[in-house]
Amino acid sequence: MRLSCLFAFLPLLVGCRSSETPTVKPLPYRYWESNSIQSNGIRLHYWRTDHRGKPVMIMAHGITDYGLNWATFASRFENDFDIIMYDARGHGFSEKPNGPYTLEAHMQDLVGLIGALAITKPILVGHSMGGSVVALTAATYPDLPAAILLEDPPMEEELEKLNRDILPEWKQWVTTMTVTPKSKLMELARTKAHPGWTEFEYDHWAESKRLVTPNVIDILEGSGFGNPREMFPRITVPTLILKADCEEKYRQRHLAAAALLPKGKLIHIKGAHHLIRNDKPDEMEKEIRAFLAR
Repeated sequence: MRLSCLFAFLPLLVGCRSSETPTVKPLPYRYWESNSIQSNGIRLHYWRTDHRGKPVMIMAHGITDYGLNWATFASRFENDFDIIMYDARGHGFSEKPNGPYTLEAHMQDLVGLIGALAITKPILVGHSMGGSVVALTAATYPDLPAAILLEDPPMEEELEKLNRDILPEWKQWVTTMTVTPKSKLMELARTKAHPGWTEFEYDHWAESKRLVTPNVIDILEGSGFGNPREMFPRITVPTLILKADCEEKYRQRHLAAAALLPKGKLIHIKGAHHLIRNDKPDEMEKEIRAFLAR
Protein backbone atom coordinates (compact mmCIF):
# COMPACT_ATOMS: atom_id res chain seq x y z
CA MET A 1 0.00 0.00 0.00
CA ARG A 2 1.74 3.12 -1.19
CA LEU A 3 -0.15 5.46 1.10
CA SER A 4 2.44 8.22 1.03
CA CYS A 5 1.80 8.97 -2.64
CA LEU A 6 -1.94 9.16 -2.04
CA PHE A 7 -1.62 11.34 1.05
CA ALA A 8 0.53 13.69 -1.03
CA PHE A 9 -2.52 14.44 -3.17
CA LEU A 10 -4.73 15.32 -0.19
CA PRO A 11 -4.08 19.08 -0.48
CA LEU A 12 -5.28 18.93 -4.10
CA LEU A 13 -8.65 17.60 -2.94
CA VAL A 14 -9.22 19.51 0.30
CA GLY A 15 -11.88 22.13 -0.18
CA CYS A 16 -13.62 20.25 -2.98
CA ARG A 17 -17.29 19.72 -2.46
CA SER A 18 -19.16 17.41 -4.72
CA SER A 19 -21.52 18.67 -7.37
CA GLU A 20 -22.11 15.08 -8.43
CA THR A 21 -24.28 12.54 -6.65
CA PRO A 22 -22.70 9.11 -6.10
CA THR A 23 -24.60 6.09 -7.30
CA VAL A 24 -27.25 5.24 -4.69
CA LYS A 25 -27.87 1.69 -5.87
CA PRO A 26 -25.90 -0.77 -7.99
CA LEU A 27 -26.17 -0.20 -11.71
CA PRO A 28 -26.48 -3.28 -13.94
CA TYR A 29 -23.18 -4.44 -15.37
CA ARG A 30 -23.27 -6.62 -18.46
CA TYR A 31 -25.46 -9.66 -17.76
CA TRP A 32 -23.90 -10.26 -14.34
CA GLU A 33 -26.15 -10.77 -11.36
CA SER A 34 -26.28 -7.95 -8.79
CA ASN A 35 -27.64 -9.19 -5.47
CA SER A 36 -27.26 -9.18 -1.68
CA ILE A 37 -27.23 -11.71 1.15
CA GLN A 38 -27.11 -11.57 4.94
CA SER A 39 -23.76 -12.53 6.42
CA ASN A 40 -22.41 -12.15 9.93
CA GLY A 41 -25.28 -9.85 10.87
CA ILE A 42 -24.98 -7.42 7.94
CA ARG A 43 -26.06 -7.19 4.30
CA LEU A 44 -23.33 -7.87 1.74
CA HIS A 45 -23.76 -6.92 -1.90
CA TYR A 46 -22.12 -8.88 -4.73
CA TRP A 47 -21.88 -9.26 -8.50
CA ARG A 48 -21.83 -12.76 -9.98
CA THR A 49 -20.94 -13.81 -13.52
CA ASP A 50 -22.47 -17.28 -13.90
CA HIS A 51 -24.20 -20.24 -12.21
CA ARG A 52 -23.70 -23.09 -14.67
CA GLY A 53 -21.74 -25.51 -12.56
CA LYS A 54 -18.33 -23.95 -13.10
CA PRO A 55 -15.76 -23.82 -10.29
CA VAL A 56 -16.46 -20.83 -8.06
CA MET A 57 -13.92 -18.03 -7.70
CA ILE A 58 -14.61 -15.37 -5.04
CA MET A 59 -12.77 -12.06 -5.30
CA ALA A 60 -12.15 -9.88 -2.22
CA HIS A 61 -11.12 -6.29 -2.96
CA GLY A 62 -8.74 -3.95 -1.16
CA ILE A 63 -9.58 -1.27 1.38
CA THR A 64 -11.67 1.63 -0.07
CA ASP A 65 -12.36 -0.37 -3.28
CA TYR A 66 -15.49 -2.36 -4.19
CA GLY A 67 -16.47 -5.47 -6.12
CA LEU A 68 -16.50 -4.01 -9.62
CA ASN A 69 -12.87 -2.95 -9.30
CA TRP A 70 -12.35 -6.61 -10.29
CA ALA A 71 -14.60 -6.41 -13.38
CA THR A 72 -11.99 -6.06 -16.14
CA PHE A 73 -9.85 -8.81 -14.72
CA ALA A 74 -12.80 -11.07 -13.89
CA SER A 75 -13.93 -10.91 -17.51
CA ARG A 76 -10.71 -12.72 -18.44
CA PHE A 77 -11.77 -15.73 -16.36
CA GLU A 78 -15.57 -15.79 -16.60
CA ASN A 79 -15.60 -18.43 -19.36
CA ASP A 80 -13.90 -20.84 -16.97
CA PHE A 81 -15.23 -19.83 -13.55
CA ASP A 82 -18.37 -18.73 -11.76
CA ILE A 83 -16.97 -15.49 -10.33
CA ILE A 84 -18.35 -13.62 -7.32
CA MET A 85 -17.09 -10.09 -6.58
CA TYR A 86 -18.47 -8.83 -3.29
CA ASP A 87 -18.40 -5.45 -1.58
CA ALA A 88 -16.82 -5.74 1.87
CA ARG A 89 -18.59 -4.23 4.85
CA GLY A 90 -18.45 -0.45 4.72
CA HIS A 91 -17.65 -0.51 1.01
CA GLY A 92 -19.65 -0.12 -2.19
CA PHE A 93 -23.27 -1.16 -1.83
CA SER A 94 -22.87 -3.36 1.24
CA GLU A 95 -24.11 -2.30 4.65
CA LYS A 96 -22.02 0.30 6.46
CA PRO A 97 -22.27 -0.30 10.21
CA ASN A 98 -20.38 1.84 12.70
CA GLY A 99 -18.18 -1.19 13.32
CA PRO A 100 -16.42 -3.45 13.83
CA TYR A 101 -13.99 -3.25 10.92
CA THR A 102 -11.42 -5.70 12.19
CA LEU A 103 -9.76 -8.25 9.97
CA GLU A 104 -11.61 -10.94 11.91
CA ALA A 105 -14.98 -9.31 11.15
CA HIS A 106 -14.13 -9.21 7.44
CA MET A 107 -13.14 -12.87 7.61
CA GLN A 108 -16.45 -13.90 9.18
CA ASP A 109 -18.29 -11.88 6.51
CA LEU A 110 -16.54 -13.89 3.79
CA VAL A 111 -17.22 -17.19 5.56
CA GLY A 112 -20.88 -16.20 5.94
CA LEU A 113 -21.10 -15.27 2.25
CA ILE A 114 -19.78 -18.69 1.25
CA GLY A 115 -22.31 -20.39 3.52
CA ALA A 116 -25.27 -18.24 2.44
CA LEU A 117 -24.60 -19.01 -1.23
CA ALA A 118 -24.02 -22.73 -0.46
CA ILE A 119 -20.62 -22.72 -2.17
CA THR A 120 -18.27 -25.68 -1.84
CA LYS A 121 -14.50 -25.39 -2.19
CA PRO A 122 -14.22 -21.96 -3.84
CA ILE A 123 -10.98 -20.48 -5.07
CA LEU A 124 -10.47 -17.35 -2.97
CA VAL A 125 -8.75 -14.35 -4.55
CA GLY A 126 -7.83 -11.28 -2.51
CA HIS A 127 -6.16 -7.97 -3.24
CA SER A 128 -4.37 -6.01 -0.51
CA MET A 129 -6.75 -6.00 2.49
CA GLY A 130 -8.75 -8.66 0.67
CA GLY A 131 -5.58 -10.73 0.50
CA SER A 132 -5.23 -10.49 4.27
CA VAL A 133 -8.89 -11.51 4.66
CA VAL A 134 -8.43 -14.49 2.35
CA ALA A 135 -5.22 -15.56 4.09
CA LEU A 136 -6.83 -15.41 7.53
CA THR A 137 -9.85 -17.33 6.21
CA ALA A 138 -7.67 -20.09 4.80
CA ALA A 139 -5.60 -20.23 8.01
CA THR A 140 -8.68 -20.38 10.25
CA TYR A 141 -10.83 -22.64 8.06
CA PRO A 142 -8.26 -24.74 6.19
CA ASP A 143 -10.86 -27.05 4.64
CA LEU A 144 -13.01 -24.21 3.26
CA PRO A 145 -11.19 -23.12 0.05
CA ALA A 146 -9.75 -25.19 -2.77
CA ALA A 147 -6.89 -22.74 -3.29
CA ILE A 148 -6.08 -19.09 -2.62
CA LEU A 149 -4.55 -16.32 -4.73
CA LEU A 150 -3.20 -13.17 -3.08
CA GLU A 151 -2.55 -9.99 -5.08
CA ASP A 152 0.00 -7.79 -3.31
CA PRO A 153 -1.15 -8.49 0.24
CA PRO A 154 0.54 -6.28 2.87
CA MET A 155 3.69 -8.02 4.10
CA GLU A 156 6.82 -7.34 6.09
CA GLU A 157 8.02 -3.72 5.60
CA GLU A 158 4.55 -2.64 4.40
CA LEU A 159 2.92 -3.86 7.61
CA GLU A 160 5.44 -1.87 9.63
CA LYS A 161 4.00 1.32 8.08
CA LEU A 162 0.36 0.28 8.51
CA ASN A 163 0.00 1.20 12.17
CA ARG A 164 -2.23 3.42 14.28
CA ASP A 165 0.04 6.42 13.76
CA ILE A 166 -1.26 6.88 10.20
CA LEU A 167 -4.93 6.34 11.11
CA PRO A 168 -5.97 10.04 11.39
CA GLU A 169 -4.32 11.06 8.12
CA TRP A 170 -5.60 8.03 6.25
CA LYS A 171 -9.14 8.51 7.54
CA GLN A 172 -9.01 12.18 6.53
CA TRP A 173 -7.91 11.17 3.04
CA VAL A 174 -10.84 8.75 2.72
CA THR A 175 -13.27 11.33 4.09
CA THR A 176 -12.08 13.88 1.54
CA MET A 177 -12.43 11.40 -1.31
CA THR A 178 -16.08 10.71 -0.46
CA VAL A 179 -17.02 14.35 -1.11
CA THR A 180 -14.75 14.98 -4.09
CA PRO A 181 -16.41 15.12 -7.54
CA LYS A 182 -16.00 11.87 -9.41
CA SER A 183 -14.52 13.64 -12.43
CA LYS A 184 -11.80 15.14 -10.21
CA LEU A 185 -11.02 11.75 -8.70
CA MET A 186 -10.71 10.23 -12.17
CA GLU A 187 -8.34 13.00 -13.19
CA LEU A 188 -6.28 12.42 -10.05
CA ALA A 189 -5.98 8.73 -10.85
CA ARG A 190 -5.26 9.38 -14.53
CA THR A 191 -2.51 11.94 -14.04
CA LYS A 192 -1.02 11.23 -10.61
CA ALA A 193 -2.01 8.10 -8.71
CA HIS A 194 -2.45 5.44 -11.41
CA PRO A 195 -1.28 6.51 -14.88
CA GLY A 196 -1.68 3.99 -17.66
CA TRP A 197 -5.00 2.41 -16.72
CA THR A 198 -8.12 2.30 -18.88
CA GLU A 199 -10.96 4.80 -18.51
CA PHE A 200 -13.20 1.96 -17.27
CA GLU A 201 -10.79 1.28 -14.42
CA TYR A 202 -10.54 4.97 -13.54
CA ASP A 203 -14.33 5.17 -13.44
CA HIS A 204 -14.70 2.32 -10.97
CA TRP A 205 -11.73 3.40 -8.87
CA ALA A 206 -13.35 6.82 -8.46
CA GLU A 207 -16.82 5.35 -7.86
CA SER A 208 -15.52 3.13 -5.09
CA LYS A 209 -13.90 6.07 -3.30
CA ARG A 210 -17.23 7.90 -3.24
CA LEU A 211 -19.09 4.90 -1.79
CA VAL A 212 -16.88 3.93 1.15
CA THR A 213 -17.28 4.92 4.79
CA PRO A 214 -14.12 6.33 6.41
CA ASN A 215 -14.77 3.94 9.31
CA VAL A 216 -13.16 1.13 7.31
CA ILE A 217 -9.78 2.59 8.31
CA ASP A 218 -10.57 1.47 11.86
CA ILE A 219 -9.10 -1.87 10.83
CA LEU A 220 -5.89 -0.38 12.24
CA GLU A 221 -7.50 -0.16 15.68
CA GLY A 222 -7.59 -3.95 15.94
CA SER A 223 -4.94 -6.40 14.83
CA GLY A 224 -4.52 -4.49 11.60
CA PHE A 225 -3.91 -6.57 8.49
CA GLY A 226 -2.62 -9.58 10.37
CA ASN A 227 0.79 -11.21 10.53
CA PRO A 228 1.54 -13.41 7.50
CA ARG A 229 4.31 -15.23 9.35
CA GLU A 230 1.68 -16.41 11.84
CA MET A 231 -1.00 -17.19 9.24
CA PHE A 232 1.04 -18.78 6.46
CA PRO A 233 2.12 -21.98 8.30
CA ARG A 234 -1.57 -22.77 8.94
CA ILE A 235 -2.61 -22.46 5.28
CA THR A 236 -2.66 -25.97 3.85
CA VAL A 237 -4.25 -25.32 0.43
CA PRO A 238 -2.23 -24.40 -2.68
CA THR A 239 -1.36 -20.70 -2.49
CA LEU A 240 -0.05 -18.20 -5.03
CA ILE A 241 1.13 -14.75 -3.94
CA LEU A 242 1.79 -12.11 -6.58
CA LYS A 243 3.68 -9.12 -5.24
CA ALA A 244 4.42 -5.73 -6.73
CA ASP A 245 7.93 -4.95 -7.88
CA CYS A 246 10.26 -3.78 -5.11
CA GLU A 247 13.85 -3.51 -3.95
CA GLU A 248 15.85 -6.70 -3.57
CA LYS A 249 16.06 -6.40 0.22
CA TYR A 250 12.27 -6.41 0.42
CA ARG A 251 11.99 -9.25 -2.11
CA GLN A 252 14.07 -11.43 0.17
CA ARG A 253 11.85 -10.67 3.17
CA HIS A 254 8.72 -11.49 1.16
CA LEU A 255 10.19 -14.77 -0.08
CA ALA A 256 11.27 -15.74 3.44
CA ALA A 257 7.72 -15.24 4.72
CA ALA A 258 6.21 -17.13 1.77
CA ALA A 259 8.55 -20.05 2.47
CA LEU A 260 6.41 -20.71 5.56
CA LEU A 261 3.51 -21.77 3.31
CA PRO A 262 3.26 -25.58 3.11
CA LYS A 263 2.04 -25.37 -0.51
CA GLY A 264 2.82 -21.83 -1.54
CA LYS A 265 4.74 -19.76 -4.02
CA LEU A 266 5.47 -16.03 -4.23
CA ILE A 267 6.30 -14.20 -7.47
CA HIS A 268 7.25 -10.55 -7.88
CA ILE A 269 5.83 -8.99 -11.05
CA LYS A 270 8.38 -6.73 -12.70
CA GLY A 271 7.16 -3.18 -13.26
CA ALA A 272 3.94 -3.67 -11.31
CA HIS A 273 2.65 -1.43 -8.56
CA HIS A 274 0.05 -2.21 -5.90
CA LEU A 275 -2.79 -2.97 -8.35
CA ILE A 276 -0.98 -5.60 -10.38
CA ARG A 277 -4.08 -6.60 -12.35
CA ASN A 278 -4.37 -3.07 -13.76
CA ASP A 279 -0.64 -2.42 -14.18
CA LYS A 280 0.36 -5.79 -15.63
CA PRO A 281 -2.86 -7.70 -16.45
CA ASP A 282 -1.35 -10.11 -18.99
CA GLU A 283 1.46 -11.13 -16.66
CA MET A 284 -0.95 -11.62 -13.75
CA GLU A 285 -3.33 -13.72 -15.84
CA LYS A 286 -0.46 -15.87 -17.09
CA GLU A 287 0.79 -16.63 -13.59
CA ILE A 288 -2.69 -17.41 -12.28
CA ARG A 289 -3.54 -19.74 -15.15
CA ALA A 290 -0.26 -21.58 -14.74
CA PHE A 291 -0.91 -21.94 -11.02
CA LEU A 292 -4.47 -23.21 -11.51
CA ALA A 293 -3.34 -25.65 -14.20
CA ARG A 294 -0.92 -27.20 -11.70
